[in-house]
Amino acid sequence: MGEFVGRVALTPRRREAYTEPYDIVRLVTEEDAREDDANRERGREIRNEAQKLARDHGIEKVQFIGCDVSLDGRYVEVKYQTEEQNPNLDPVKEGLERLYNVRISLRRFRFIERSGDASGCDTCGLPLCCATWSGARSMGPVNVRLAKQQGVTPNEKIMGCCGEVKCCVRYEHDVYKEFKERAPFKNSTVRLGEREGKVVDYSMVKDSVFVRFGPNRADQELVPLGRLARDNPDVIPADPEDWELPESQDS
Repeated sequence: MGEFVGRVALTPRRREAYTEPYDIVRLVTEEDAREDDANRERGREIRNEAQKLARDHGIEKVQFIGCDVSLDGRYVEVKYQTEEQNPNLDPVKEGLERLYNVRISLRRFRFIERSGDASGCDTCGLPLCCATWSGARSMGPVNVRLAKQQGVTPNEKIMGCCGEVKCCVRYEHDVYKEFKERAPFKNSTVRLGEREGKVVDYSMVKDSVFVRFGPNRADQELVPLGRLARDNPDVIPADPEDWELPESQDS
């Protein structure tokens, strides 16, 4: 592939443990910097030519968004974005290799990767997850269905800068899924001592559920799963120590 000029984005202390770092060959010299500037200009030319080739061959809905050129100029990675599942870009690749006498590699970029490269802050006031945490790009697709499963009403607040549901929704999904496997279903009837009520909502953070013991909204209480477990065998608290003994055995 050749050598590329880059900038240090994450120090070893901030890098995720499972993320392999790039091999640093050497610090960039002034000559390397000049060569890289020239390669950037060449990359813009190659990107424009790729778009022309796609148009000439009738390839639609493909946008070429940039190029990375190796320091020796022999290898070029052309980045593109498309809504099509498997576009045939062989004519573009072959045309670029023939025109520039270089090795061409085509790499598809998703919205999250483009947003991560642009960086910035989210509505929470913190830097974008995709720009600061490498694991955000490997968690899998994020969609509105995940938000609904967490009880979040789809709205503009859960949409990230990339136009997709925020990474934090996907990151927290497994925790919500595990909690719901231990908690009773919504609208199911549960017992708490001598009382009987209906589960109306969840509080995953507190490992609890809201139970309504009467006809009014004011009759609902936040009940930890540990309290429900003694009278409802299907309920499992997060920590075994949260299990409460029957009142006859309490000291």
